[in-house]
Amino acid sequence: MRDEKLIFFLKLIEKKYILFFLYLFGLFISIYVWSYFISAEHNHITDDLGNLEIYNLNNMNGVYIKSILEEGIPKINFLGMDFYYSMRPILPYFLIFIFENISNNFFLILLIKNILMAVFIFFVIKNYKKNYNNLFLLICLILIFYNPHNVHTMYDIGSEEGFLNYLIIILFFSILGDYKYKSLLVGTTLSLIFFTKESMFILTFVVPLIYLFLEKKNNKYLPLIMVVISNLAWGSYHYKTQNYFPIGPTGSAKNAVNLAIVYHKDFNLTYPRVSPDIYHYKTANLIKKKKITNEKQLMDILIDQSLTYLKENPYDVVKGVFKKLYVVTLSPFKDTRQRIEDINSIRYSNFPNKIIFNLSLILMLINIINKNRIFSEKKIDFYYLIILMTYFIPYMIGFVYPRHCTAMYTLAHLYLFLNITEINKFNINELLKKKYK
Repeated sequence: MRDEKLIFFLKLIEKKYILFFLYLFGLFISIYVWSYFISAEHNHITDDLGNLEIYNLNNMNGVYIKSILEEGIPKINFLGMDFYYSMRPILPYFLIFIFENISNNFFLILLIKNILMAVFIFFVIKNYKKNYNNLFLLICLILIFYNPHNVHTMYDIGSEEGFLNYLIIILFFSILGDYKYKSLLVGTTLSLIFFTKESMFILTFVVPLIYLFLEKKNNKYLPLIMVVISNLAWGSYHYKTQNYFPIGPTGSAKNAVNLAIVYHKDFNLTYPRVSPDIYHYKTANLIKKKKITNEKQLMDILIDQSLTYLKENPYDVVKGVFKKLYVVTLSPFKDTRQRIEDINSIRYSNFPNKIIFNLSLILMLINIINKNRIFSEKKIDFYYLIILMTYFIPYMIGFVYPRHCTAMYTLAHLYLFLNITEINKFNINELLKKKYK
């Protein structure tokens, strides 16, 4: 009886579009439920009617959007001065478009954003390999969405991680898969990542360089060209507003502010249990004392200050790096707040993330050391390593919290599953044929 039900289910999901519609229905229900949790937890972002208070979005996105809508100038006012380069445009402009042209209802905005991203993921994974059936696709989707912590971060419309979690998955499958327009898909995804969060600069340049080296396609240069064009476009905007042309994140004074927080004697005393944001007053006092008026001036002072501390206190800096690695691999605690009462809050849904992530690291190292797979057609281990390193390097330089890690935790689930299907030659289709022929 159990086998009959299983056979019926397997045959059902293999029918054309059945799994797709089940997937969309499940997402709709999930997003509907989570919209209440999110609006309850962040009740400042919605009014009594459930409409989005777009100016109140977290991570300064609300401030950035307000500047665009009211002044026509994309900027944030932070620590008493204007920052023009410290926010990437994908998130705010995407939300503005929905808010002004479709709806201001929080649930609908949440639904539109996540359905669009989730549908893209569906078809990218579905077309990843031509010899895999819908059971493979179903398992991948379950691994992406099963964990409440990961879902909460992915569904978020007020932080870059709510977009990056989807884009990193799309990038991983795009690089490894067999697609007709593979290079265009990889390049487009990298460009979207570049315009989503500035800390992804290293990833968006290293990955296309590796792709250029390993791929044999005639258009393998396309991802690198698209990323370079993206950087030139963003740098040109910055030159127009600030009269200098930055490379990557070097134009962001906000990055320099975070560096000044990390490379300071007080950082190791409180991190990771208390948010480093409590030290922003130090930069605010510096701005007043030095009478700083623009990003470039502030950035130069803070970088010089941080480098001095690095040279004089290398032990403390290394100690800080190990604390960040602890947050990534072992820490059970939630993202911290500035309130002392929050520092002991444990996020139990992150335990599976930590276990699976560490297992993926062990397996990846074993595969790379014992199997010469780097230059073979199966580049899963190597690309996983490259994405991990380039994703986390900026956070090791700055600071990291669990929400920043979610994309890599989700990727770890998928990496382990791909190892089952690729490395061990385990083919779901063949298994089903043998058992249920």
